[in-house]
Amino acid sequence: AGQEMEGAETQTPLVCPGHTRGVVQVSFSHPTPDGVFLISACLDGKPMLRRGDTGDWVGTFEGHKGAVWSARLDKPALRAATGSADFSARLWDALTGDQLHDFNCGHVVKSVDFSPDSHQLLCSGKFKKLKIFDLEKLVPVAELEGHTVGVKSALFLPCGTKAISGGEDKTLRVWDLKSNTQIKTIEVQKEITSMQLSYDGEIVTVTAGTQVHFWGTKELEMIKSLDCPIVNPTLGGSAKVKDITSASLSPDRRRFIAGGPADQAWPDPWVHVFNFDNGDEIECNKGHHGHVWDVAFAPDGETYASGADDGTIRIWTTEPGKHEDKGSSE
Repeated sequence: AGQEMEGAETQTPLVCPGHTRGVVQVSFSHPTPDGVFLISACLDGKPMLRRGDTGDWVGTFEGHKGAVWSARLDKPALRAATGSADFSARLWDALTGDQLHDFNCGHVVKSVDFSPDSHQLLCSGKFKKLKIFDLEKLVPVAELEGHTVGVKSALFLPCGTKAISGGEDKTLRVWDLKSNTQIKTIEVQKEITSMQLSYDGEIVTVTAGTQVHFWGTKELEMIKSLDCPIVNPTLGGSAKVKDITSASLSPDRRRFIAGGPADQAWPDPWVHVFNFDNGDEIECNKGHHGHVWDVAFAPDGETYASGADDGTIRIWTTEPGKHEDKGSSE
């Protein structure tokens, strides 16, 4: 018990069952008139849509013939996009669950992202190039070449005319989508394992090795990089330091959450919470029974979700105890 952090309260998260294999990506929608939604990508090939506040199941997108590595909602949360090991990126109606289109990418798709105006889809994966599809005409409109190996993640920047990507070649690349050229490269410690854009569009959170990088989308510069090695408390003094594989910054920029390594010898089932100012670990949430693949804050910052190899999604409270004193008279 000596491992507990000062003042840390243990909390019981909401558990969202339904998937049969590892949940590899969790992504909240922007706020909509109908609330916030949560979409999950899973190795079982069946992405799921849930209510973001309660975790209640809304529907499952059926059709992929392989693991789904990425799943996202467009800004109004009316359409979903998924990327799969079956070499396809697919577009779905998020209200009915119907498949609207199947884009063949020629190799495993690891990441999909809607443009800010929801008119285009950016896909990346084992095919090294970034592919952009027009979602009105349903045709490819651009291929961006530069990465030398697989690309783990690619995101549109809020302006809609630039993108950022990263993957196994340990390089963040920034692209100008008007000329389809690479305008910047940033070298990092190890392969890039995750990238996430903040809801206000100002910061991309990137994980690579033991480092978490925070990159500014306006200035196209690194704001800060923190070294946050994950130490397994259960191994006692012989704890080996491991890499971070996913991270998400809270909307108020006071903290960020992270998931640890997928190392088979040492799968880390905990969700780690760090102080954004200095990178100190401030909380460690136990609950999953398999390593944590992905983490994401909800848009209001009050909760965050984790997807893990145990096939569950868990929704955690950012400040446990904060709302308990208020009573029910709100």
